[in-house]
Amino acid sequence: MTRAQKPRSPHPATRAKLRSVPGPAAGAHAEPPHQTTRVDGWDLERQTAFLRALSATHSVSEAAKSVGRSRQSAYRLRSRLKGQPFDLAWEVAFHHSYDVLAHAALERALNGVERPVFYKGEQVGSYRRFDESLTLALLRSSTFAGNPVFGRLKPMAERHARDFEGLLAKIASGAGVDTGALTPEDPDEFGRSDDGARENPCPSGWSDDEIMQTLQEYGWRKAK
Repeated sequence: MTRAQKPRSPHPATRAKLRSVPGPAAGAHAEPPHQTTRVDGWDLERQTAFLRALSATHSVSEAAKSVGRSRQSAYRLRSRLKGQPFDLAWEVAFHHSYDVLAHAALERALNGVERPVFYKGEQVGSYRRFDESLTLALLRSSTFAGNPVFGRLKPMAERHARDFEGLLAKIASGAGVDTGALTPEDPDEFGRSDDGARENPCPSGWSDDEIMQTLQEYGWRKAK
């Protein structure tokens, strides 16, 4: 006879992050202009609580568990609400705490990690290990200006990342949010994608002079 498995409790570090999730911003509980109850249980209050937890933990599973839903249910909801405020806030949540992670990773990439050297059980020295894959990952995940790269809803995601709580307050109240999402019916969708590719060519195809010029335009100066 198979015993029902008890749900695993979150990792201690994850529990600490969930405890640190801030409460709703002032005005976030204002009466919404329309019915917020959903058949699937994802009302607006639960959506905003999930998004706050997602921003704190960067874990869809833990964020969903914190509001009594499953990881699969959260992904299904995002799929149904593609291009809508919830989809936008999901994207912003993953980048909301990016600066802390990016600075820690940047320090490790630039300064390396000190590793001890032992001989016959005694430490006789140390060296610094530099992880080139970490450096490359940082370069891929950031723009030339040092900002995190966003996904489909990049322009609006970058704007709302500056005021994540304000975005959540709008979602909680049912207010409209301009996500900048394009639909398949939009005649400019594919043309705009092509324009973006032409405006931002792959840097690997640039010459050294072109790369240096671009870096200087973004404020980089060569050390004398």
